[in-house]
Amino acid sequence: MPGDFSAEYSRQSDDELLDLASHRQSLLAEASAALDAELRRRNLTEADRVEHQRLVRRYEQRESRQHRRKPIEPLKYQMSGRDMLWAFSLIALICFTYIALPVRYHLKPEWQEAGFIVMLATIILIFATRQVFWRKSTFWISIAISSGLHLATVHAWTRWVGDLSRGEGKAATFLGLLLFLVIYWIVRLLRRVLNTEEPVIRHDQGDQVVR
Repeated sequence: MPGDFSAEYSRQSDDELLDLASHRQSLLAEASAALDAELRRRNLTEADRVEHQRLVRRYEQRESRQHRRKPIEPLKYQMSGRDMLWAFSLIALICFTYIALPVRYHLKPEWQEAGFIVMLATIILIFATRQVFWRKSTFWISIAISSGLHLATVHAWTRWVGDLSRGEGKAATFLGLLLFLVIYWIVRLLRRVLNTEEPVIRHDQGDQVVR
């Protein structure tokens, strides 16, 4: 039996042995003795084990922080050329449909610039986060609320300064993203406080909402 342990440990890497040494309380006496012999043969000391554990804890902490940041990770997602093409094609289709509507259904002139900026920001945001957020009702609730606030804010901005410059237009579009982040965080917090489960749309069941 000790020979079996020695042969097994001789095939393991230094990191595996050091990790095993940190959990030796679960080993049999024969296994622990074979482990100590292999550690001595490789000149691995207690200081090496402590350093290994420190690196493992640092890695686990980094992974934990990344996991906690997961809800906002999709905002870092970069749209591919295909995504951009689909997004601007949809914007062009909406604009064409809007122009084709009778004049009485058009927005008042003072709302048109704000409406276009909000449409642009919303569509780009939807496409940029589609792989993660589309199945979450919190996302669509946040989109609806933030788009309404965005429209009112940009409209008030245009009434105050008049026609927006190119730089102001970009800032107004970026404002939509910031509003979405704030609203999404608030909605998630409220769901957590109220302890309600978020329904998830499962496409493999005919888009049925399952709780």
